[in-house]
Parts: sequence; structure tokens; C-alpha cells
Amino acid sequence: MDSEIPSPQALAEFDKLHPRILALVQERFGLELKTKTPKLDRRQRELVEDCAERLGNTLKAVFSFGLFGYMEAETDWLVSVLESRGLGRGWVESLLESWTIGIQGLVRPPLADELSRPLIRARSMVSRTSPEPPVQEKSPSEEVQKYLDLVLRGRRREAAEFVLVSLKAGAAPEKIAEALLLPALHHMGRLWEKNRIGAAEEHLATEITRYVIYRLFDGLLWKKPLPFCAFLACVPGEQHDIGIDLMANLLRSDGWSLVYIGRGAPHQDLLDSAVAARPDVAILSVSLISHLPAARALILGLRETLPGIPIILGGAAAAAARRNFEPLVFGITDSLEEGRLIARELAGRHA
Repeated sequence: MDSEIPSPQALAEFDKLHPRILALVQERFGLELKTKTPKLDRRQRELVEDCAERLGNTLKAVFSFGLFGYMEAETDWLVSVLESRGLGRGWVESLLESWTIGIQGLVRPPLADELSRPLIRARSMVSRTSPEPPVQEKSPSEEVQKYLDLVLRGRRREAAEFVLVSLKAGAAPEKIAEALLLPALHHMGRLWEKNRIGAAEEHLATEITRYVIYRLFDGLLWKKPLPFCAFLACVPGEQHDIGIDLMANLLRSDGWSLVYIGRGAPHQDLLDSAVAARPDVAILSVSLISHLPAARALILGLRETLPGIPIILGGAAAAAARRNFEPLVFGITDSLEEGRLIARELAGRHA
């Protein structure tokens, strides 16, 4: 695998030429969409276009942060999403081929060959005539499955009451979230990937989970206010905000004042909001590998505009790229409780 990792010179060339390569890939793949038969319906076309954009963003992150092991997982995800919706593996092959051609058309050899190797390997995985059987995924626990059944049927009140039983029994909200809510959301993502639920069902279940989080924390006796402010946001492009929402509620219950942005804000707006708030700590969330370049840009922007600000980074992608981000941030958290402890450590330093 190490022999497939491009040299620093190749990676720098890719970063410099990425906008032009992306434009070439989009042009070529657009022609593929027009000419390939059978014709796709609107939903299939939008899905293929979304997958093409996601692959491009993921590829940039993989090259930028040396996360080449994630090419296999990303390829498997694309195959699973498209095949489960009646689209063959040929579409994933076409995506990978388009990026290979784009790189070889614009990057000079031998650097182009270095950059193409991970794509060629991924394409060979897709084109195998006898694909390996998928790894059997662990079924959710009985409790998680019951919660899933309730939220997927839109039973908001019943879902909340089901979760509140654990709170009344003495379980901490963050423990309930990590044992029940977050595993349920992860499993819902897998159900969507395999086309067992639609986007509307997934969104409904996510919104019910937001309501459940509100109910979990609303009844708590909040602690004495602390003279500290936390700035919390997803990095630009990141839409998975339940984790940062939970962290905001957890800190608020501990007495922190918050500037909670959540998801959807662009880079400069996030910087402007942070500068205006002058927080004691910034907590950022990044779940998808494809959003790591945006995370790095935001962290560097915060360090420039608010020198010395402690930054905590969380989310699955942050854990994957820990080696790259540890020099840039105060801490990388793998759990709500760990994030809370890091924030408390910062508060203690300023007490």
C-alpha cells in the first residue's frame, strides 16, 4: 500500500491543479450522463451527480491528508448506494475512470502516474467479476432497534418517552446519547445507503431525534453559570450536526454560555461570528472525510483571526485524520464525555 502513496511533489501538483481537473471530470462525466444507456430518471441522475461530487471532494481530502486507506471504503459506499438503486457498478467505474483521465490529461508524468495508482486500484476492485461477499454488519441492540422503529414511523412523543425512561432511571444524557441516539442515527445512515429507507424517512427520524435531545436536557437542573463562552459549529459543508448539538446541550447544562452555529454557515461567516463572540474555546465538528480540507481552512482562519484560541475538533473524520490535525488544535475528541472533559480542562486553566 505504501508504494501507492504519491510523493509530496505529486500531491502538491494535484492540489494546484485540482480546480482544472475537477472541471475536466465534470465535463467528461456530463457527456457520459447524456450518452449512456439506458437513460436515467431524474432521481437517478441527481444521485449519480451527487456521487460524482462526493468522490471528487473525498479524493481531494484523501490526497491532502494521506488517507489512502479510505479509498476502499469510499468505493464500497458508492457501489452500495448505486447498486441498491438499480444502477450498476459501471457508474462507479466511470467516475473513477473520469478522475484518472482528468489527472493524466493535466498532470505531467510521472507525477500523473503516482496520482492515478489509488484510482486504478479502486477501479480494479469495482470491476472484479466475483466481488467479495459483504462483511455482515452487526445488528443494532434491541433498545436501539425499538427506538429506530418509533422514529421511522414518526412516533415523536413515544420515542421521547421511551428514551426518558433511562433518564428517570438515573442514566446521564450523554450516556443515553452515545448508547442509543448516535448508534440509531448511524444505523439509519446504513439503511439509507442500502435503499431500505428514503431520504424523507431519514430526515424525519433525525428531526425527531432533535426533539428527543431537547427533552433529554430540558428537565435537567442546570448548574451555576460559568464565566466561559464556547463557540460551536460544523465545518463548512458538513450537514451531520447531531453530535455538535449534543455537545452544545451538554456544555449549556454545565453552565457555559454558548454561541451555537450548528450547520450550514460558510467559512467567512463562521470566522466573523467567532471574532464577534471572542469565545474562550471553539468546538468544531467534521464527520465526512470530504470536509477535512474545509476543517483545516477554518482552523487556520480561527488561529489567524483569534490567536491563541483553544480549538477542539470532533467527529468521525477528525478521528481518522488525527495525525494531521493534532498539531493544529488543543484536542481531538472521540466522544461527548471526552469533549466535555477537554472543555472543563480549559475552563480550569482560566479559573
